[in-house]
Amino acid sequence: MLKNILKTTGVTDAIRESCRMVVQNSKYVKINFDALNKFVSEFTTEIKGWDVQRILNTDIHYVDDPVKSVWYFFVLDSINFCFWADNRSDKWTVRYKDQELSGYNALAICLKREAELSNVFTYPYYWSKIFKGELMRMIYPTYEDLHYAYGELRLIDERVTNLRELGENVFEKPLSDMYKNIFWKKIGEKNSQGKIKEEETDPYKLSYTDKNDPQKITDLIIQANYDVDRFVSIIIETFRNYRDFADYQLNNGKIIEVGFYKRAQILAHDLYLLYQYYSKNKPEFIEKYPFLKYMNFKNINKLTAFADYKLPQYLHYRGIISYTDDLLNEINSGKIIPSKDRKEVEIRAATVIAVEEIANKTKSYPAFVDNVLWNLSKQQGLPKHHKTITIYY
Repeated sequence: MLKNILKTTGVTDAIRESCRMVVQNSKYVKINFDALNKFVSEFTTEIKGWDVQRILNTDIHYVDDPVKSVWYFFVLDSINFCFWADNRSDKWTVRYKDQELSGYNALAICLKREAELSNVFTYPYYWSKIFKGELMRMIYPTYEDLHYAYGELRLIDERVTNLRELGENVFEKPLSDMYKNIFWKKIGEKNSQGKIKEEETDPYKLSYTDKNDPQKITDLIIQANYDVDRFVSIIIETFRNYRDFADYQLNNGKIIEVGFYKRAQILAHDLYLLYQYYSKNKPEFIEKYPFLKYMNFKNINKLTAFADYKLPQYLHYRGIISYTDDLLNEINSGKIIPSKDRKEVEIRAATVIAVEEIANKTKSYPAFVDNVLWNLSKQQGLPKHHKTITIYY
C-alpha cells in the first residue's frame, strides 16, 4: 500500500489522482459544478473572514508549552474520529463554563484540560500503557467548569488502542541523524556518573539517554524537513491506525487503491497552524525551540480536503454533491454504510475533488477551505449525513 503511494510524486498527489478516478467512475455520487460555481461567488467573501487565529481556537486547544502542544495534537488526532450519534440526545457532550460542546470540540477541550494538569502528558511510556479507565476519566470530566453533560462516545477501545500505538512507536523510535544534529550537545559535559569519557571520539553526545524523553516525538516533524508530503508519509508509515485507504473497482473492472489519510493530513495542518500561531503571538518560542520551524511546511497547499461525514453533509446541503435516490434513502433512513464500501468511497472522493475546485476558484488551499467549510457545517438545519463506524474519520 505505502510503497505504491511513494512511487508517485507524493502522498497528496496520489490522493487527488485516485479520487478523480473515483469521481469519473462514480455510480452513486455526482458533483454539480454549476452549484459549485454559484457557491464560490458567495464563499469568496466568507473565507476572507477566517484566519489562523479563528480556526485554531485557543479557548479549546492547548498551545501553552511547545513540546506539550505537539503531544497534544498528536494525541488529539490519534482519536479524532466518529463523533456522530443516532440522536442529538445521544451525542457525547460536555459543558464548559456556560456552553455545551460536543464531538471534536468536546474532545479538544477535554484533552486541553488534561494537558494543563497532567505531569506525564508528554511521556511516550505513559501513552503506551494507557488503559481504558484513564481515557474515560479524561473524556467524562468532573471539574467545576468542565464536566460531562450527556451522551456516549463510541469506539472507546479503538481510541485506547490508537493512543497505545502512539506511545509505543514514539517510545521505541530510533534517533535520526537530523534529530541528533539538533538535540545533541557537544562533548565536554559530564556523563550521568559525573565523569567525562576521555575515550569518546564522537564530537557529540546525547543530551538524554532515556527512551521516554518527551522531545522524541519532535523527530517525526524534523525528519520531514519542511515537506508536508513527507510528513504525512512518515505518519502513515509509523502508525498503522492512520492508514486510511480503500480498494475501488473502476467501470472497466480494474481495481485501484484510493487514499484519503484524513487524520494524518489534519495532524500536519494542525502543526502548521500551531507554528503560525506561535510566529504571530509568541515569536520567542521559534528561537527557543528549534523544532518548531520544521512545522512551517513549505508546501502546505499540497494537503487535500479531510474527507469525513460533515463536509459532504454541507456540500450536499448546498447542492454541490448529489446522491442517487437509493443512496439518499439509505442516508435519510440512518442505515450504516460500511467503511470502505463503494458508496462511502464515492462520497469521500467527491468531497476531496469538490473542495479542490472551491480552493482553486477562491485562490486558497484545500485544507484551509476544509476548515472553514467544517465550521459552516456546524449550523442547524442541514440534511442527514452518511453514517459509517470507522476509526478514520
